[in-house]
Amino acid sequence: MVLLYVVLFWRLGTPTFWDPDEAHYAQTSREMIESGDWLAPYYNDEPFFDKPALFHMLQAAAMGVFGPTEYAARIVPALGALALIAVTMWLGTVAASRGVGLVAALLLTASPGVFGLARYAILDTVFTAFVFGGAACLAVAALKDRPRLQWPGYVCLACAVLTKGPLALALCGLTLVLACLASHDLRRRLLGLNWVRGLVLIAIVASPWFLYMYQRFGQDFINGYLLDENIRLFATSRFANQPGPWFYFQILATGLLPWTGIVIGRLIDDIVAVGRGERLDAFEILLWAWISAVVGFFTLSAFKLDHYVFPAAPALCLLCGRGWADLRATPNALRHIGTRVGAHLVGPVLVAMGVGIGYFLIARLELPRIATVVPVVITLCGAALTVSVNIQGRAGGRPPRLPWFGLTALASAYAGLILFALPALEHRKVVPELARFVASQAGANDRVASYRLNRWSPVFRFYVNRHVVPLDSVAEAAAFFDAAQPFYCVMHRAAYDEFVAQGKPLRILRQLDGIYATSGRALWRRRLSPAEFVVVTPAR
Repeated sequence: MVLLYVVLFWRLGTPTFWDPDEAHYAQTSREMIESGDWLAPYYNDEPFFDKPALFHMLQAAAMGVFGPTEYAARIVPALGALALIAVTMWLGTVAASRGVGLVAALLLTASPGVFGLARYAILDTVFTAFVFGGAACLAVAALKDRPRLQWPGYVCLACAVLTKGPLALALCGLTLVLACLASHDLRRRLLGLNWVRGLVLIAIVASPWFLYMYQRFGQDFINGYLLDENIRLFATSRFANQPGPWFYFQILATGLLPWTGIVIGRLIDDIVAVGRGERLDAFEILLWAWISAVVGFFTLSAFKLDHYVFPAAPALCLLCGRGWADLRATPNALRHIGTRVGAHLVGPVLVAMGVGIGYFLIARLELPRIATVVPVVITLCGAALTVSVNIQGRAGGRPPRLPWFGLTALASAYAGLILFALPALEHRKVVPELARFVASQAGANDRVASYRLNRWSPVFRFYVNRHVVPLDSVAEAAAFFDAAQPFYCVMHRAAYDEFVAQGKPLRILRQLDGIYATSGRALWRRRLSPAEFVVVTPAR
């Protein structure tokens, strides 16, 4: 319970928004409340076709209860992560054992992906809870001969479609194909489910929203949602400097630390076993099929973001849980030698993490001295885990029932981020303060604009809480300034100096120095010079 509270809920609403995505989503949900239109998402008074409406409905409902605050915007992702952890524990318990379910749920709770995305006002944890929850129900229905469970599984998949679109069906379809190709028994069990009626049920639940949006917006919805946000985003190179094909393997390897070695060892053990003619059990095959489908699909996509591959996390944690349980049951079995080597590496990896974090705290980061407690705790936990796993393993003993030392190390790391790093960053975020200043000064008929704020534009829009004209070019800004109606505009000081040099009659009302990019480099002792943000208004 302490781990869940620290990771998911502790000081959830304290930091202001600073990433464009979460401010964008929160503003869209707030406009849903203000307009009374709970079916068509809008952002800055314009239709928003990026994603379906279910997540915004849930987020708007939370804002209706708690107000339009950071906490209300983030509580839905946090509860989505909690639901995903519960689904993971349930699936591991039903398909394997209670020990597997508990270890997998704890490892998922302590994973960096859950910590980051549960505190991030976007839809990934909610989508993953729906899509993995639906897949889990279908898996148990097939593996345990419990056909009634397939129906809530189809409903969950329909909710996943209403959260992020047809991606949910693509991931489950790919998993189904891979699992059927890998195992005759799985093919018989999976194809024994009523997929036709299930797809009809999904269509009944999910399709009305898409039909409504098409009826209301016509070709604009087709172009904006289906073609632009799905097909073109997946198939075409719309953005430069995209990562290579190994990107998601690196993300998963980093995001699984310090348990990465266990998953790699499990994979090696399974490959060796298959090479010897052994058959993997159906649950193991399903887990690898799901991971392969998720990683393969997004690797093929032309556009890549690190959190896209998050749906693979619960399956990877279940594999870790199975590996940990096998080591306890048969600690010296040759069948699990790769997993055993990976378990031996967990403690040393934690020690290396503790030493590395300690170096950065002392040499690079501008944080309170008390923050050095965090790397000390991580290092001591790593050393204790090294003793409990490595030395006991060599003596023929079993690893502990639960990896408490590793979980404690990660919990301390997250507590340090919440106590020390996030408040330090908060002092350097000035756009929310400038937005509130503009909101307090601007009259009802005054225009409000932002000029080339880039990633800060959605944050400014949320905190100013009124329509904002985004200005991206010099010509657009000049036309805006030349109009007779009064205005307030936020920009960088360098842009203001350029406009004044060109003869534009502007004056500064407020100036603050802060961070320009959403980067942890803002905490470095020798950080870059802060950016100067100004609020300008007509000089006349």
